[in-house]
Amino acid sequence: MKSVFNNSAELEAKVKTEFNVPQFVMMENAAIGMKNLIVEKFSNTDKASSLPVIIVCGKGNNGADGYALARHLQPFFQVSLVAFEEPKSQEAKIWHSTCQKLAIPFLSVSDFYNLSSSKKNKAIIVDCIYGTGFHGELSSDAASLIAAMNDFNGPKIACDIPSAFEFCADYTITMGTLKLQLFSDKAKQACGNIIVADLGFTPEVFESQGQTTAYFIEQDDLKLPFRKKRNAHKGTYGHAVIFAGDKAGAGILAASAAMNFGSGLTSILKTHQSNLEQFKIDPQLMIADSIPKKATAILIGPGVTQHLQTDNQMIMDWFQKTKNPALVLDAGMFDFEQIASFLKELNNVENSRIILTPHLLELSRLLKKVASQFPETGITQEDCDVKNLADNPETKIKVGKILNQLYPNTAVIMKSANTFIAYGKECYIVTQGCQNLAKGGSGDVLAGLCVSLLAQGYTTKDAAISSSLAHALASQKLGAESFNVTSEVLINTIWNLIKTK
Repeated sequence: MKSVFNNSAELEAKVKTEFNVPQFVMMENAAIGMKNLIVEKFSNTDKASSLPVIIVCGKGNNGADGYALARHLQPFFQVSLVAFEEPKSQEAKIWHSTCQKLAIPFLSVSDFYNLSSSKKNKAIIVDCIYGTGFHGELSSDAASLIAAMNDFNGPKIACDIPSAFEFCADYTITMGTLKLQLFSDKAKQACGNIIVADLGFTPEVFESQGQTTAYFIEQDDLKLPFRKKRNAHKGTYGHAVIFAGDKAGAGILAASAAMNFGSGLTSILKTHQSNLEQFKIDPQLMIADSIPKKATAILIGPGVTQHLQTDNQMIMDWFQKTKNPALVLDAGMFDFEQIASFLKELNNVENSRIILTPHLLELSRLLKKVASQFPETGITQEDCDVKNLADNPETKIKVGKILNQLYPNTAVIMKSANTFIAYGKECYIVTQGCQNLAKGGSGDVLAGLCVSLLAQGYTTKDAAISSSLAHALASQKLGAESFNVTSEVLINTIWNLIKTK
């Protein structure tokens, strides 16, 4: 788990002041970090046989990093520079002049366009145009240049952050620490592999100058439900219950995922609107007409389009008589008009553990209902906007904290290109999920994983993080561009993930 900071510029300023570090020293270390990665991944013993490097520089300190990088790469590659704008910052002017004195060739923008227009030309393209300080819209000239950079045949590297998230990098070498801006949905398309380069200090020293409540989840944070107790029985690992909605196939998928993720017993609860008889059901899955006496966690929402008040009452009765009640709400539950007040009641039950699994449109619906029923939360119309939620990680963190304060026993898994998990006023970011999950049923599988871990006694936080991470890692293992990832394939891959852990 790594810290993620919203204001990296403030951290850098504090480090400079605290340790008397000049700006050019940090810039030099940034350039060395980029040089090390490029040399490690792309250089050959014979300089002439390596791909040439073209570094495209802006007018500010991001451009200055590019000029400093050119000097460090000169012994290893044929390096060329494109000065998109005349250098304006002091450091950019200094390193620009240094590159001229070193006789590093400069290409005009038109020269670069001519090179990029031919697929025969291949080069490593390094984006050093705009950094974290860029806001607003790209000029037409900048947009055209970045489009040409994207079209160029060869590996692509972004310095600190891809310019306006329009440059599509294979690697983003970010400086000092992970930055929250790198985890928007738009950034997922642009960043590629994110690598942190130090600025002359260990991450611990750098990060000690600030505070954060956001964390990047790594593979080692996965806590799988291995069965280490030798004298166990099926009841040791809980009893997960999944409500079958009027579209019962979704509930069956969720139940299969729960069973395969370690739940000792798994039941499908047949409500009067369920159409279970249309499906072939695994004989290991039990069918129930009410919540079993020894149930340890419940899931409702997959395949639910006709939610009834009687279901709510059944859940509330079970919550009030169960020692450590656990619940996952998914999909159709976010259309339920009274969900905001229902959640409040559930959170008032002592030791309750609750996970919500909305995608961004469902999250928007939930936020609107919370804003209507609890106006004191201060949720705005902008906070509920799906595009705003997708483009601005700060908004996800803001609404996550509001929901955590209103519902203190609840974790919210905000499913998107990068998934954010809000719990206890903190946010955990899972980026490993791939586009192959963009298919009906994958969300039902995630909900099933969540209820399985809750049934087995996991804390709310650990269940939410480990379910989301296992789901994401399985998709990664199947290949990001795979188009044939069904729910069954995903479940089986999660099982294989467990076997090879």
